[in-house]
Amino acid sequence: MKITLITTGSVPYALGLRVLSSVLKKAGHEVKFICMKSGENYYNLYTKKELSQLKELCKKDGLIGLDCFSSTYLKTKQVIAYLNKELKVPIIFGGIHATLSPESCINDCDIVCVGEGEEAIVEVANAIENKKPLDNIKNIWIKKDGKIIKNEVRDLIDDLDKLPFPDFDIKNHYILDKGKIRAFEEEDFKGVLPFMSGRGCPYGCAYCSNGKFNEIYKCHRKRIVRNHSVDYSIKFLRSVKDKFKVEYVKLVDDTFTFRDIKEIKDFCNNYKKYIGIRYTCIADARTITEEKVKELVDSGCFQIAVGVQGSERVNKEVYHRYIDDKTVLKAAKILNKYKDKLSVNYDVIVTNPYEGPEDILEVFKMLKKLPKPFRLSTHNLVFFIGSQLYERRVSEGSIKNIKDTAIDLDYYDRGQHILRKGKNIYLYTILSLTRGVVTDDKYGSLKVSLLDKLLQDKYVKRFNDKNKIVFIFPYLLIAFDFLKYKIAGRIYDKMPFKFREWYINRAYGKKIFLNDTYINKLK
Repeated sequence: MKITLITTGSVPYALGLRVLSSVLKKAGHEVKFICMKSGENYYNLYTKKELSQLKELCKKDGLIGLDCFSSTYLKTKQVIAYLNKELKVPIIFGGIHATLSPESCINDCDIVCVGEGEEAIVEVANAIENKKPLDNIKNIWIKKDGKIIKNEVRDLIDDLDKLPFPDFDIKNHYILDKGKIRAFEEEDFKGVLPFMSGRGCPYGCAYCSNGKFNEIYKCHRKRIVRNHSVDYSIKFLRSVKDKFKVEYVKLVDDTFTFRDIKEIKDFCNNYKKYIGIRYTCIADARTITEEKVKELVDSGCFQIAVGVQGSERVNKEVYHRYIDDKTVLKAAKILNKYKDKLSVNYDVIVTNPYEGPEDILEVFKMLKKLPKPFRLSTHNLVFFIGSQLYERRVSEGSIKNIKDTAIDLDYYDRGQHILRKGKNIYLYTILSLTRGVVTDDKYGSLKVSLLDKLLQDKYVKRFNDKNKIVFIFPYLLIAFDFLKYKIAGRIYDKMPFKFREWYINRAYGKKIFLNDTYINKLK
């Protein structure tokens, strides 16, 4: 059967769909993959011309599948409505948003997949091809005769190695580019090879999709975290590296360092031997050790992201993220020992209505204790539909429409989020300006001396939320972001990779290279 899988995400990777494509091909189906990435118009709906092109690619299909994050839910909803009207083809809606919020998604689509979809989508495709009912397929919700059938979720896939490699064969792959859907090209990956070598997060913070995901599966598997074997991971990375030009690998596991040291050593030794190019990963302060970091850096890891998120009180009481500053600082000191080869990115959540000024000031105190240099990322809090924090806001009567979730805003548009939340405006504006490279001299866009002045008690009290002047600050931040990130960002995206690397290293005031081989390649 002919099947088209569509993502509305902003990046062309869509690893989940690429695995689904592989399992469907293995089951004998013919699959097209279409990335309807939005580019600069991330939150605009699609034009009629773009939708018409999509229809032409899908008109001979027996099944269409879509996935999305909450940030592009409205665009996915638009695509489903259009294709339902224009084509008489079954559509299945899956992915993390559908898993978090199947109750709303079943209003948009007659078939919704909840949870991991590899086994479910093959059963759905086979049933449709053989004209059999979908009534009893686990993980699947359907609308039938005016009723909604909600099947239970099946067990998680325990042995991930039984899955075929994600589909990076770009034949029959397409991408939306400047209003035109064209054939996918190697250059669309921009030299980045993403890979999820393991699934699941052991923590399940309240703001994150993993919190709800872990709830859904709590009765089905004791072991939420599952990893591919080292052999599988290396063979997959090697297969893509041999096919495409890869500048670096991006490991997108929720927390790569959750593995024990034996497994990390095994991975690092084989990675260094068979892959030999730089990579990034996400780590958790609770699982960072000296021995693990040494292995990672020696094998080519050049960037690690670590979450700080909020003050100790907010992390514990609001986010259900049970980690203290002492643990983060201990991990930071270990990471900083490798500062000549490793860049560290710390994540902080802003625009949280459950925070008071004292919480934000505690975050500033914590950031000042972190050894420098590092890079700081400030993430606007979005109440993803179905997440634990979303459910709390709904129960409190704070979410009455989609605007109250902030999913309709550009995720990185800091000023708009601050205005929408309307709380701690002054301090969030300052914290947002610290985003970027942090050295002894500056925090992002602010000199240390200026930051210290802005955080003086007299200014914090003067520019409280009751002071109307304070509302000017987010507008200035919007203008600043437009100039620095929209315009400069376009220039940066067009730079060849080696010039981008030079730009980043210059920002850090030093070189962060892996080895002589890489330096010689840049030369």
